[in-house]
Amino acid sequence: MVLGEINMTGAPLRLSQSPGQLIRIAQQVHTRLWAEHVGAELTAPQYAALIALALEPGADQRTVGERASLDKATMAEMVGRLVRRGLVLRRRDPADGRRKLLTLSPLGTQVMESVSPGVARVQQLLLEPLAEAQRCELMTALGAMARVEEVGLEFLVESRPILDAPRVVGYLIRVAQQVHTRLWSELVSSELTAPQHAVLAALAVEPGIDQRTVGERASLDKATMAELVSRLVRRGLVLRRRDPADGRRNLLALAPNGARLLDEVGPGVARVQAQLLEPVAAAERDRAVELLSVIARLAES
Repeated sequence: MVLGEINMTGAPLRLSQSPGQLIRIAQQVHTRLWAEHVGAELTAPQYAALIALALEPGADQRTVGERASLDKATMAEMVGRLVRRGLVLRRRDPADGRRKLLTLSPLGTQVMESVSPGVARVQQLLLEPLAEAQRCELMTALGAMARVEEVGLEFLVESRPILDAPRVVGYLIRVAQQVHTRLWSELVSSELTAPQHAVLAALAVEPGIDQRTVGERASLDKATMAELVSRLVRRGLVLRRRDPADGRRNLLALAPNGARLLDEVGPGVARVQAQLLEPVAAAERDRAVELLSVIARLAES
C-alpha cells in the first residue's frame, strides 16, 4: 500500500515508512477497541485522569492534567464533566485559592475498577500480534515519540497493579499522536490536516481512483472520507466525477491547486516525520516503524 507522503527529495514514502500516519492509524485502532471493550461510559483520557487520582489522591488539577497528558483547557472541561457525573470531588486548596484539588469519589473508584478489565483487554489486543521482546521495543519507542520523560515512565511503573506496563500502550499511542499533531501544526500548515494530506498523497500516486479506495489508502472511514473530500473539492484541491461505468461511485483526481499544495507542504511533512522519530535511537528507528506497522494492520481486521 502506498501512502505517498513526500520526503525532502520528492520521492514518496511508503505507508510502512511514515510514522505519523502509522501513529494515527494505531490511535484509530485503539479508539475502535476501546469502544468495543470499554464502551462509552468512560473515555481513554477520562480513565487516565481517574488513574492519576487513584495514585495521587488530592492532587491539584494541573498535576492531574500533566499525568494524563491533557492541556489546561481540555483538563478543565473534562474535570467539569467528571464532577457533574459524581466521579470526582473538587475543592479549593486552602493554602492557595487559585488551585483546585481533586479526589476520586466512591462512585469514581467503582467506575474505574469496573472498566479496568476492558481497558486491559484493549491493551492486550493492541500488543497481541507482537512477541514479548517486540512489545518492550515498541513501548520504548512509543515512550520516546510521546516525549514521556523518565519521571513519567517511573509514574507508569508505580501504577502497578492498578495499571501495569502492558496497559499503557494505548496511552502512549494517544500522547504520540498529540506530539504528531503539534509538530504538524508547527511545521506543515493550518491549510492542510494530516488526513487531508493523506488523501492528496494517495491521489498523487493513484490518480482517478474511486473514493472508497482513497479512503482505504488514507485509513479514513466512509463518513469521514465523504466530508473530507467535499471540503477538498470546495477548496479546488480535488476533482470529483461520477464513474461512467458505475454511477454509484465517485472518481477522484488531484486538481492543479492540490498538486501544487502537496509539493509546497512536502518538506514540512518530511520534517514532521523526522522530528517525531528524533528521540528514538537512530539504530532503532526503522524497527520502531516496522513494529508500528504491525499495530496499524489491525485496522484491516
